[in-house]
Amino acid sequence: MESEDQQNKLLKTAIKHLLKPLMRFLIQKQLTLPTLMELVKSAYVEVAEKDFALEGKAPTDSRINLLTGVHRKDVKRLRDLEEQHKPSERLSISSLMLASWMSEAPFANKGQPLALPKSGDSSFESLANLYSRQNIRATSIMENWLEMGWIDEDDKGLLTLNLETLQENQLSEDQLFFFAENLADHMAASTHNLNNPHKMFERAVFYNALSKESVLILKKSAKQQSMAVLKDLNKQALTMQKQDKESAEPHYRFRLGSYFYTDLS
Repeated sequence: MESEDQQNKLLKTAIKHLLKPLMRFLIQKQLTLPTLMELVKSAYVEVAEKDFALEGKAPTDSRINLLTGVHRKDVKRLRDLEEQHKPSERLSISSLMLASWMSEAPFANKGQPLALPKSGDSSFESLANLYSRQNIRATSIMENWLEMGWIDEDDKGLLTLNLETLQENQLSEDQLFFFAENLADHMAASTHNLNNPHKMFERAVFYNALSKESVLILKKSAKQQSMAVLKDLNKQALTMQKQDKESAEPHYRFRLGSYFYTDLS
């Protein structure tokens, strides 16, 4: 067994390593250390308040200071701030619309999204109205998606879902939301596996002596196989959720992600 000091040293090394891609991104976006430190303090306070309460009671400022090392004045200030950056209604509507369009009739056929007219039966408008309850106009969603490149309009006025560019947009509210959600759940699974004997599924394939040509072949194969798995799981989950919503049993969530990283660039 390694000593506690050695474990802490290894943990700090691991945390520094996983932070480097984030630091690289923040420097590119000119987001400096003081701004990041404010976010770190805020996250420490929120987690301590939510997840480390005693006997169901909200922890005091002093307890949060003891748990996190954040100064009591900062704890009080941060706890008094209103919550920010909640996922907007538009984001949840977008994710539900995409799930239906990619897997569910009459918007998809055998797991392939169909070209949709703007309005009428089996249209973009009818798809939007399924989830927006007309709180957000279908034309507003359509214009936003066209601007982001999520959909294209052909010369007949039909709208097609642009799967290739869904993950290749410039930074948007939607993209940053899913960036945070996806990485947060991956981090939650990883840290759970460090602390618990009952492991969540987390696997990766790694090779480091491949030619450029081999990596490009593997990249294409990984994308095709991953998309097939995600589409199939999306179809299953969408059907199950419609059934489970009617149940009085507690409701839970899951997320399965897939990524491919290479150092070619």
